[in-house]
Amino acid sequence: MNQNISVVGLGKLGACMLAVYASKKYSVIGVDKNLDYVNSINNGVAPVEETDLQKYITKNLKRIRATRNYTEAISKTEITFIIVPTPTDKTGGFSVEYVINACIDIGKNIKNKNKYHLVVLTSTVLPLDCHKKIIPVLEKYSGKTCGVDFGFCYSPEFIAIGSVIHNLLNPDFFLIGQFDKKSGDILESFYSTTCNNNSTIKRMSIPNAELTKISLNHFITMKITYANMLAEIADKLPSGNIDIITDAIGSDVRVGKKYLKGGLGFGGPCFPRDNRAFVYMAKKIKIKTPFAQITDNYNKSIEERMIKLILERSTHSSKIGIMGLSYKPDTGFCEESQGLNIAKKLATMGYKINAFESNGFKHAKILLGKSVNYKKNINEFVNNSDVIFLTNFDKKNQNLKKYCKKKTIIIDPWRQFSNNDFPKTILYRPIGINDLKI
Repeated sequence: MNQNISVVGLGKLGACMLAVYASKKYSVIGVDKNLDYVNSINNGVAPVEETDLQKYITKNLKRIRATRNYTEAISKTEITFIIVPTPTDKTGGFSVEYVINACIDIGKNIKNKNKYHLVVLTSTVLPLDCHKKIIPVLEKYSGKTCGVDFGFCYSPEFIAIGSVIHNLLNPDFFLIGQFDKKSGDILESFYSTTCNNNSTIKRMSIPNAELTKISLNHFITMKITYANMLAEIADKLPSGNIDIITDAIGSDVRVGKKYLKGGLGFGGPCFPRDNRAFVYMAKKIKIKTPFAQITDNYNKSIEERMIKLILERSTHSSKIGIMGLSYKPDTGFCEESQGLNIAKKLATMGYKINAFESNGFKHAKILLGKSVNYKKNINEFVNNSDVIFLTNFDKKNQNLKKYCKKKTIIIDPWRQFSNNDFPKTILYRPIGINDLKI
């Protein structure tokens, strides 16, 4: 094990990659233009909030350092991972501006190296972006030839905010889009040392890997949406029960149970944008992708349907409690969160909104400002809410049973409880279950 590693971009994924690779006994240099991130890591402090990140940084600090200096990072390492933002642009595709800026600096420093260097792009991009936009920049600024003087792979991760460390250590598979065999061999050898499980490695051309990344996420969103559609049907069907239905469907090995649970729609930094980018990518080559567009449209419609359910059980003087503002459990991150969007729309309509988030309000406050009342205490939240809407399947919600005593309406898209869990003063409304007899 003689490679030293550099990671460009120290956000939620990059900082975790830094810590995980250091835990596998590699010396790792992080690069970021954000001086606060650099100083945090050099002081042994996690620059972002993520499960177990602080623990891994503290334990492996002797093999970790951070800098804003590309020369230091490239000259002292053999493999560089690029994990910078590729935000959605006005077309619906991804901007590679930050990737290109990183590649300019990396290329300039590869130019001064006598040894072979492998560049690995982890940021999500669209098919042909690597060959048309990214590799040419590395070649131009290094004055060298990819596949001869340096290597390149496209290797995006499949992780979820809140479990990034676990996902990096226990991946379902590694995806390697290789420019050439040597590049793929080096990266495969490295990956074989970084995971705790016996993970499969899938090697392919770069364009195939680019398409694999966004199409996998698109497929998952279709599966989520299918379960949500069935939940809407079961909710109107006498004796309907979505959980019984999806349990049976998911028992077929061709389908599987993961992501097959009716509830709220998908959110977060990956699923919505990758789904829309899939549509954009296909349009560019004049291919119709009706499933992607329909999935996105249906997902957006869930928010309006939930608002309607809430308002059917409220008056304009009702205090509405939104329990969970993050896009999923175990994180306070709220990008594309349906729970947060529901709270925002109801507040805009003039309703008094109380909000409770077990993972804190740091990100929510940036998006919501003072439009809602933030309740840190669950007892205060419950006692000040006439209608409570549960946005996430969060184990921490179990405490709700202890505090619900006054007359309250609880609307639960995830069916985390039953009527027997609450006193008779509580009207519990699980979505996707219809108790009417035929």
